[in-house]
Amino acid sequence: MKRILFSAIGSTDPISQQNYYDGGCLHVLRHYQPERVVLFFTKEMGEIEARDHLYTTAISYVAPECIIDPPIFTDIVDASRYEAFSQILPRAVQDLLQKYPEHEILLNLSSGTPQIKTVLAILAADNDRCIGIQTSTPEKRSNSPQKLTAKDLPYLLKESPENKPEAVVRCDEPELKIFRYHAEKNRIVALIRSYEYNAALTLARSSSLVPADAKQLLKHAAYRTMLLPDKARKIMSEYGGQKLFLFKEDEERIVEYFLVMQIDQENERLSNFMLRITPFLYEFLHDYVAKNVKGGRKNAQHIDNLCIKKYNTDGYILQRKKIEKNAPEFLDLLDREFAGSNAHQYTNTDLSFLLLIHYCTYMQEAGLAKDAQLHSDMMVELAKLDAVRRVRNSVAHVIVNVTRESFQKDTQMTPPALMDTFAKMLTLVYGTKVKEARTTYSRINRWIEEALEIHE
Repeated sequence: MKRILFSAIGSTDPISQQNYYDGGCLHVLRHYQPERVVLFFTKEMGEIEARDHLYTTAISYVAPECIIDPPIFTDIVDASRYEAFSQILPRAVQDLLQKYPEHEILLNLSSGTPQIKTVLAILAADNDRCIGIQTSTPEKRSNSPQKLTAKDLPYLLKESPENKPEAVVRCDEPELKIFRYHAEKNRIVALIRSYEYNAALTLARSSSLVPADAKQLLKHAAYRTMLLPDKARKIMSEYGGQKLFLFKEDEERIVEYFLVMQIDQENERLSNFMLRITPFLYEFLHDYVAKNVKGGRKNAQHIDNLCIKKYNTDGYILQRKKIEKNAPEFLDLLDREFAGSNAHQYTNTDLSFLLLIHYCTYMQEAGLAKDAQLHSDMMVELAKLDAVRRVRNSVAHVIVNVTRESFQKDTQMTPPALMDTFAKMLTLVYGTKVKEARTTYSRINRWIEEALEIHE
């Protein structure tokens, strides 16, 4: 890759009067041979260049083929103040990056004041095409300022020991990118702790320093929060000997949805959380009652045998005619519940979690449950959801922001308590693996943070 040197000029440039060794700018030029160089002058250094051309003369002697771009002269008097160059230096480097997209920008970290060197080091850390280069002094100690004149320069350049073949290269490229990585890592960690995996993945992909394991875990988590477990499984199905998926088919789909609800609850996106309750309860209760009816689908009173499939959709209609034929006592229950409606009785309605709760009541009254104790325990949990349903309906039909305070006032439950109720229902039906599943994203976050530590 072609190179351009950007260098501030300091009091030890261009060459030492004491030992004839290169200053920082000349030494980088000598050993990196950039295509061109851009010099940055404070007011004092600029006046010396304008009067004696010391710095450009030295560059032409050491690197005669190097193009010297128009220098940047400034009115900066006190270069120990960051605000004096906090805008002009970054802008100058950014201009070079844009003007020369195929070049590396070499930043001299050994010339100028400590404040100038610090800003250039930050710029080197922040951009992959910027390479920070520092040069050590021959004596391994600080150089002393000097008063070099144009008269002295030709002799010093000619007699410099740097011209000898055995001269030591004093250039070093410090690992400045680790500072940028530290900032990137902190941003990624902050994002994953809020479960913002897509944003964290975008940041990770833009960095060559983020370890591959961390990127794979982020990609896996991003697919899962998008409810794409099949794609997440293709990325990885286990990590560190631990299985990442504990359920299959409908159970997996329902538990994965529950875990996304848990994220909404923990992030206090309560309006979004409430909107997820209806599809969650519908899918879960439909799966539950279908599994716990005596005789399964051979039983005429099985919920699926009381429904007709909706045309061109995945939904069902609970049909009055089928209920009347196969489960007349269930129809009596529904007619009582719908007595206050316009029809004064139950009419064909899309199957919903509310109708499924009514069906659960009927299962208990008619003794339809294969596992009577399980069903009794489920009814205890379902009894807690009446007030929650009213809050959910208000969110679905009007613009409303659900807060922790309004949630608890309307439902007499805190959001974590509601999630615990859902978790208990899931555990009753799907077993104790639900408890482990609830830690899925906290475990993934821990693994991501551990994977990110590789560069520390």
